Amino acid sequence: MTNWKALAAAAEPPVPEQLLPDVVPALEKLEAALRLLEGAIPLDTLLWSGPEGIGPEDEA
Repeated sequence: MTNWKALAAAAEPPVPEQLLPDVVPALEKLEAALRLLEGAIPLDTLLWSGPEGIGPEDEA
């Protein structure tokens, strides 16, 4: 699992320590749910980069 407290401390601006008890459990649950979905994706699945015309290379 990701060390959310370390990431929060390293963020700019850092996430206030008093918010972590509310935020970290939700992030851990979300990460666990997404890992289950990630495991169901076949290894040969092509990555989707989104609709054309919305990437950073398209910004003027």
